[in-house]
Amino acid sequence: MIIRLAMLCIASLGTPVWAMEAGTIRADDGVRISYTSVGHGEPGIVFIHGWTCDQTHWRFQVPEFRKSFRVVTLDLPGHGASGANRKSWSIDGLGADVATLVRGLKLKQVILVGHSMGGPVALAAAPKLRGTVRGIVAVDSLHNVEFSYPPSVGDRMVKIFEDDFDVARTRFMTGFFADRNSEILKSILEEPVRADRTAATQLLASYNRFDWKSALAEAGVPVRAINAAAPYPTAVKINRKYGDFDAVLVHDVGHFVMLEKPLEFNRHLRIIVDRMQAK
Repeated sequence: MIIRLAMLCIASLGTPVWAMEAGTIRADDGVRISYTSVGHGEPGIVFIHGWTCDQTHWRFQVPEFRKSFRVVTLDLPGHGASGANRKSWSIDGLGADVATLVRGLKLKQVILVGHSMGGPVALAAAPKLRGTVRGIVAVDSLHNVEFSYPPSVGDRMVKIFEDDFDVARTRFMTGFFADRNSEILKSILEEPVRADRTAATQLLASYNRFDWKSALAEAGVPVRAINAAAPYPTAVKINRKYGDFDAVLVHDVGHFVMLEKPLEFNRHLRIIVDRMQAK
């Protein structure tokens, strides 16, 4: 069901009220995918949030990019207002969900923008949307596609979340911020966890097993990253061995680049989108 409504944008940005379409589409297995769509213009920009997050994390991008493009945000299944009635969770499965949404909305040309886990989800979606995806923008993701945790380390990480999910997530998220008094961190920790625990734990395991090299090679489109300059270096030369890759590094920022430095992030993203649009 599609609901037509109006939504106030963030008052601090001085943006007006705009007409927004909010609705749901069913995944291939029947799971509900909740989305919002606003604006007009091609290519459409599909914003994909990260692990245990939701579409509100793009709140500083929607007002800017809806001026020139159709902007779609979604709650990935297992997150936010989307369904969680699925037995098996994987990055590739979420990629299929994004592809289902793009096809369901009849988007002819799109740029996929994925934060953190949303980066590999975008990579997984691209081969399923040949001829539709113009490019991918990874946000603090795809630092080094040749790096992977030893299986034993990944297994221990998952076990920690299985033992006490809420405590583990608090420590996990806090580790992404140099400033432990960050208002963004406080907002992330204070808001209810809008993710199914089983889905989140399985997705963490899937993320640790993800074949980044093959996914970048199979994407078949330009991939650009907007990454924090530290603490994890972005290995541009290594990544270029597997695909059309480049990166912009943002200094003095943590993992949530688009929330912590939205104006600078939006400038970088606009340049990248304009270049992808021109190709």
